[in-house]
Amino acid sequence: MKKIKIFSILLVGIMLNTLAIGCNETKENINCDVVPTIYQDINTINDIDLYASEVSNLPVENGIIISPYYIMKINGVTIPVYATRIANGIHSFSYVDVDVFDETADFSLNTEITILSSSSVLEGSSPEVVVLPESHGIEAKINREKVTATINKTGNFSFVFNKSHEEALTIMVASKQELVVPDGYGTRYIEPGDYTTETIFNVPNNVYYFKSGRYTIDSIYLPSDSILYLEQGAYLKVLPNPDYVTSSITASKANNVVVTGRGLVDYSACCGSEPGYNNNKSGLNFSQVDNILFEGITIINSQTWTLCFNDCEGISVKNCLIFGYRMYADGIMLSDCKNAIVEDSFIRTGDDAFETKSTTHTGYTDNVLFRNNAAWTDKAVAYGCIYESNQDTQNVRFENCSVGFALGTWSNHLGICVIQMGNRIGAKIYDIQFENIEVYTTYNALLNVFIGGSGGQGAGYGTVEDIYFKNITAKRNYSYFLNLRTYDNENCFINDLYLDNIVSNGEMLTSTNYLSNNRIKISAEYDLDKLHINTL
Repeated sequence: MKKIKIFSILLVGIMLNTLAIGCNETKENINCDVVPTIYQDINTINDIDLYASEVSNLPVENGIIISPYYIMKINGVTIPVYATRIANGIHSFSYVDVDVFDETADFSLNTEITILSSSSVLEGSSPEVVVLPESHGIEAKINREKVTATINKTGNFSFVFNKSHEEALTIMVASKQELVVPDGYGTRYIEPGDYTTETIFNVPNNVYYFKSGRYTIDSIYLPSDSILYLEQGAYLKVLPNPDYVTSSITASKANNVVVTGRGLVDYSACCGSEPGYNNNKSGLNFSQVDNILFEGITIINSQTWTLCFNDCEGISVKNCLIFGYRMYADGIMLSDCKNAIVEDSFIRTGDDAFETKSTTHTGYTDNVLFRNNAAWTDKAVAYGCIYESNQDTQNVRFENCSVGFALGTWSNHLGICVIQMGNRIGAKIYDIQFENIEVYTTYNALLNVFIGGSGGQGAGYGTVEDIYFKNITAKRNYSYFLNLRTYDNENCFINDLYLDNIVSNGEMLTSTNYLSNNRIKISAEYDLDKLHINTL
């Protein structure tokens, strides 16, 4: 098996240091101070069902609300719990920083969640709670309306009740960061207000520091050698522009760009792909940018691909929360990018979550790592190299990732670990690895390799080979172990798939049971000698 190269990003002159303050040693470990992200002017909604049902592509009010289901304390500190629309109800969330010297140190966050009367969690006689991903090893206990747990590491932690995707609560825990202004950089402090008609963010060698508060923005174009810093509580409401299609935050043909902090970007006021309306605001889009860091930002209700990198090199994405329900609201997408790491992020989306694509005419994908991420997909794909596939994709790894719920209902070419291609003759996807993936509940195929036309319809083209699936477990799988589909086409090839330790519903896939297992779907045209199934 070819080993993926793990590159090291060097952000020239830019440092984000952890603070070594705020922790008090106890007999067992370190009990840390917590710093919650607090947003101003967030509404409480009385009619929860009405709010949750407003999931059209048209503009909506109140991107986030005060969670009607939970209140929470961590280490005695009241932590705001917010909620936002998803394709199946609403999802509650909080973002918390801890003052730890390094993320490997022992610490404890004693978490107490109070379940409110609006919740349906307590309707059964014996309510259950589990914290996902289960590999974190966080045990939660429920006693009447109180849930308690001790979180002892950074990452994202989703409290799930009664094995249901409804009324979930996700807590993002990150180590507190201090922004160090590089030598030669100035600092422009931005006060809350309306910035839809001003362009003040296009001078290089600057930190653009958005203070806590409410903003309305159209587009922010970042030049080379710039930092966009969103202070805790900075809330950027993106407005549509009737005159032209643009991105809300973007950089093009630039070097050394940083977007960081603990702010939120809200697309609720924009229109999605609704017939008869212009899709006049794309997501956060970076094209031909070398050396880019995107860290700690929450993004909600994007109406198109949310966080996109096109033909970029040297990418680091970390500690992001993304919630979306609209069509084409893909989460983090890397198209024809090289030397990239996407890690420690949580995405719940109505489309695909973590993916590579190939949309350019000259680039290609090489050396991309997705690790320690969590995906919840209400409609589509969790992890994969998927449409579009104009150019070659190689050396991509999905490692130590999880899926909470995959509820995809669009078509049978979806799945958890996915290779999809098909719209250019001669394109190739090869040397792709999926390793240590845990799935709590899925209605999509666990593994899916598919060559078909655009959107999964019609004949497809290209070559897929040397795809490795290893240590992948689905606790509850209501679909296939493996969906392997090709068309009988002389320009369509799938060669050498390697499957090691694939477990679904407690059953391991083996070389002797895969043909008799009614959860295996393989096209008649596929050469079974190219399917290598092993057990560890």
